[in-house]
Amino acid sequence: MSLKKDRRIKRLQRMPVWPAIVEMIITEIVIFSLTLFISLLALFGIINTLALNMVKDCRTAVEYVNQKWSSSPQNEIEEKLFVYAENHLNINDIIIVKDEEIKSVIPKYKLRIDEDVQRLYEKTGMVHFIDSDYDEPFLNLMFTPENSGTMHFSLDGESFDSTKEIEHAEGSELGVFLYNPKKLFKVPDVPRLITDKEYIDWATTESAGLHTISIYKTDIPDINVCFKTVYKLNTFQFNLMATIIVFILAVLIFSGVYEISKVIKLVHERKRVNKLVTTDTVTGGYNKDYFVQKAGKAIARGRNRYAVVQLRLEKYRNYCTAYGLKQGENLLEDLNSDLVSLLSKKEIVAHVEKSDFIILMIYQNEDTLNIRVKNMMNILRERRGGQHLTFSAGVCPVKSRADDISLILTCAGLAIPKEIKIQDEIIWFNDSMKEEQVWERRIEDDMERGLENHEFKVYLQPKYSTKGEKLSAAEALVRWIHPVLGFVSPGKFIPIFEKNGFILQLDDYMLTEVAQLQAGWILQGKPLVPISVNVSRAHFAEDNLAEHICSIVDKYKVPHEYIELELTESAFFDDKEVLLTTVRKLKDFGFKVSMDDFGAGYSSLNSLKELPLDIIKLDAEFFRSVDDIERSNLIVGQTISLAKKLGMEIVAEGIETREQVDFLAKQDCDLIQGFYFSKPLPVNEFEEKAYPKE
Repeated sequence: MSLKKDRRIKRLQRMPVWPAIVEMIITEIVIFSLTLFISLLALFGIINTLALNMVKDCRTAVEYVNQKWSSSPQNEIEEKLFVYAENHLNINDIIIVKDEEIKSVIPKYKLRIDEDVQRLYEKTGMVHFIDSDYDEPFLNLMFTPENSGTMHFSLDGESFDSTKEIEHAEGSELGVFLYNPKKLFKVPDVPRLITDKEYIDWATTESAGLHTISIYKTDIPDINVCFKTVYKLNTFQFNLMATIIVFILAVLIFSGVYEISKVIKLVHERKRVNKLVTTDTVTGGYNKDYFVQKAGKAIARGRNRYAVVQLRLEKYRNYCTAYGLKQGENLLEDLNSDLVSLLSKKEIVAHVEKSDFIILMIYQNEDTLNIRVKNMMNILRERRGGQHLTFSAGVCPVKSRADDISLILTCAGLAIPKEIKIQDEIIWFNDSMKEEQVWERRIEDDMERGLENHEFKVYLQPKYSTKGEKLSAAEALVRWIHPVLGFVSPGKFIPIFEKNGFILQLDDYMLTEVAQLQAGWILQGKPLVPISVNVSRAHFAEDNLAEHICSIVDKYKVPHEYIELELTESAFFDDKEVLLTTVRKLKDFGFKVSMDDFGAGYSSLNSLKELPLDIIKLDAEFFRSVDDIERSNLIVGQTISLAKKLGMEIVAEGIETREQVDFLAKQDCDLIQGFYFSKPLPVNEFEEKAYPKE
């Protein structure tokens, strides 16, 4: 998995809740601020209405004084003003005072009647002060002893409750108690306060308001009217305030419930996404991502000795071919369920790909784990009666708490046997497996660049005739001179190229290099010797191989008889008809075709019978470490005799001793190739042997 994809999946799995909580808090703050702002506007509107009405009523009283001052005594005017105030104003007292008496009316504010206040008073004809001399509590607590239930409160250290008789208002069944609001901790009978009209009417008249002292200038010199006023809410205003409070609470509760529901929904969504991300779509169990998370945490805790087992169901594709893909997936689902039942709660299993499962297992030693895995394989097989299942497993032990779980998984996969066995097989990982994979990766990363930079060099190994022992031909062999690794043996990269298909490009490269080399010798007037070039088994599967080879050689105008094309006997086991057609075309084009490593396979005589070959090369194993030399020589002699009767040339490779040379010469072998005469040589050294200076 790429780093980018891994991060994206982790972000999906995490889906942090805190952004939603922050969003909820911000939303609540905004809603609260807006509702508070609207409520304050309404409150200020009510206060402004109260103030304007009060000013209007006070000015009416002042106008009355202006009109009656000259015709009525002061005490009579004050008495009528008080009656007016009781009927129209929330006024506790009205006093007519002279200029010099103002300070005595409000002694605590005498220091504040400065020039600025005086100028304001002269300009507007009125001035207002909050009455700080008002010693009574400024808020009344209303309750009904009969209906309010139990209400606890305290005043000046003494506790009370609603069952006690408290001071009653005259002419009313409603109890009135003056209290200090700082000591109250429970408001009584809120439902009645909202629903009972009589209760509301009483509350709006009996509850205290803001006590002020207002002084108004009259048209009469040296005469002022002083009002001691209480700003109170009327029934409408009280209901409006209650409605605003209920509105604020309703908005906050609704928005709070809505935002909390969003957070809860996000938490559920996170769980759902995490379930989807960690669920395998084939088995319905856990997938690799879940395994990496949980196994990594278990290993980091280090409470047990763990090993990661990668269990593979062999021939799964064959099973799907026989029973269908759906049945194949059902099989994997059953295997996953069976594995879960065979493991402890501290062990984890997940389906990773195709028919592979990864298991985190607790173990004591290798032998006990091998036995346990074997038993698991047997149980899985027994539960699928009538169907033979074969398993293989790669095991990688966890060595420390700091081990990377992803690397452990890779190592367990590397340990799985590459070839399918008849019996179940369990392989433990070792470092050489990793080194092999690293080497293969290095080779594949560098092969394209190596071909472009001509790091692959042509080496020529001479072939000598048995008659006169003269250099009569050669074989082109590839060598890789790596800029960092130096000389790389063909045995280390050819198998990799054959597996990944790069061998096709290398074949063309070698054929081109040999054709160029021979074209150069022709220009220099040097006599040519046939050079054999290996053509891979994969190349012989192409229908147009003969035409392709012909186009490369003809580009350099090299006579075809000087190019020999070697194929291995393994090519005979592919499409036989295509191979035979290609060989016939090559012979028609004038190329010689030889079979390399003759005798190394199991069907040599059969291929000899069917293929129209020009040359066969006896495998070097015929001449190495032979216990019964007479028996070996008899087989070699008869093979040479048979090939001669079929009109084929014989080349013996891997010859290292004089005795072998003499024996082959007696058997009428045509050419000898081996270290006895020469090892593979760079082109310049080969030229020194092939074209010695006189």
